[in-house]
Amino acid sequence: MDTLEILHLVVTSILVGIIWIIQMVHYPSFRFVSRENFDPFHRHHTSSITPIVAPAMVIELSLAIYICYREFSIINLTQLTFVLIVWISTFLIQVPIHNKLAEVFSQELVEKLIKTNWVRTILWTAKLLMMIYLSTYISSI
Repeated sequence: MDTLEILHLVVTSILVGIIWIIQMVHYPSFRFVSRENFDPFHRHHTSSITPIVAPAMVIELSLAIYICYREFSIINLTQLTFVLIVWISTFLIQVPIHNKLAEVFSQELVEKLIKTNWVRTILWTAKLLMMIYLSTYISSI
């Protein structure tokens, strides 16, 4: 593995750690916030998580594009496709749900956010597992 591939693995690992905490701890905690406190709680969540996740997502996407361009393969294309689906899910599903929650609290929206976020959780996890397997497999050859 070269330096960019290692950086790609590290950034993906960070994003997988974050998404599992969000999926298993943070989003479910939305269920326990009162309507009166939900607005400041949700504003805090979105303003705090964005500066952490957004740069990592941009770096991951940039690396996935570059690595796929540099050395096209089905594996690199698959990893790039997973990243693109995560971005599509983020901006077409999760962000609009967050925008609606910023306007009005809805338990139904909270449940939809938790349910739809599994797409990102599973894809990022699958991508990381693929990267770990490949790095182990390639280094053993």
